[in-house]
Amino acid sequence: MKKLVLFLAMVTLFFTTTSIADAHPGRLDSNGGHNCSEKSKAKGLCTGYHYHNGNSGGGSSSGGQSNYTQPTTAVQAPALTKVAVYLNNVKQSYTPSAYMKNGTTLVPMKPIFEALGATVSYESATKKVTATKDSKKIVIGVGNKTAYVDANGTTSTINLSHPAEVYQGTTMVPLRFVSQALGAEVTFDEAKLTVYITTK
Repeated sequence: MKKLVLFLAMVTLFFTTTSIADAHPGRLDSNGGHNCSEKSKAKGLCTGYHYHNGNSGGGSSSGGQSNYTQPTTAVQAPALTKVAVYLNNVKQSYTPSAYMKNGTTLVPMKPIFEALGATVSYESATKKVTATKDSKKIVIGVGNKTAYVDANGTTSTINLSHPAEVYQGTTMVPLRFVSQALGAEVTFDEAKLTVYITTK
């Protein structure tokens, strides 16, 4: 009788374990989940820690049906090359800092324009940034490669090498835009990854 009970217990344990891990092999932890083995990753069965049978916590009982869903992999942001900025020979500290992207140096618009004497505002509804200095008004839209400058009632356009973009909550614009919009002298030392902005 004891042998029969032991046999039935082993058979039950076998089928329970098989139903839990039928998506692919792997030792389950106390939460009913596990990390993928290197073999499973190589086969594309999973990418990290996950559960089987919809069991996302509290033991390993399931209903015998596997509901394994492969986790989605987060998209990694491209690495950006940081660039140092000097304004009138004084090193600046911006958060975020200036960086190079697709061959264009992008700088934070608001702190630089304000340091050059402009007032900067952002309209979230239209995603437009407006800078005003003396009788000059500069408008640039996030995602656009064209900016508009109104000086003494005459409007002109500035074509950008890269559209303005928002990075970490800050509007970033191409470095040359600083010179084109406000007339500051701008140089870039590519070897040192350093920007020099000088007011005229």
